[in-house]
Amino acid sequence: MEEQSVTLKKKRRSGIPSGNAGEYFVMGELLRRGFDAQLADRNTKGYDLLVGKPADQALRKAQVKTVRSAPWYVNKASFVGDLIDQVTIYVLIGKEDSIKPVRYFIARNRDLAAHVHSPAGWRDHAFMPLKFVEAYEGRWDILFEAN
Repeated sequence: MEEQSVTLKKKRRSGIPSGNAGEYFVMGELLRRGFDAQLADRNTKGYDLLVGKPADQALRKAQVKTVRSAPWYVNKASFVGDLIDQVTIYVLIGKEDSIKPVRYFIARNRDLAAHVHSPAGWRDHAFMPLKFVEAYEGRWDILFEAN
């Protein structure tokens, strides 16, 4: 009997569990640091969290982008127009068995716009490499800077 060779395609895993984890990690970290934070309703366009200082009258919007390993997959529209001043929190959670802590990088889209990398043929999406967000690690203060 002849043995058959079977080629299995590796199925791409959904990013939803990682994205949800990142949002909860960010919210927990903000609460741990004494800020007010709440998740936006599911499918809210343009932001994932509302955050503020306890004395603030209004909460600020923040986008969360989460990956297990860099780079981050981003929408080019976030780096032009009205969204250029939005704060994005890039979260690196690592593999499921990782013992390293979660890493947080907080930046305004305008500060990273020049570093968005888009492969040929990609019209609406791009990548944000780790080397360009590393300078923003732990920069929670950016959430509260004036535009």
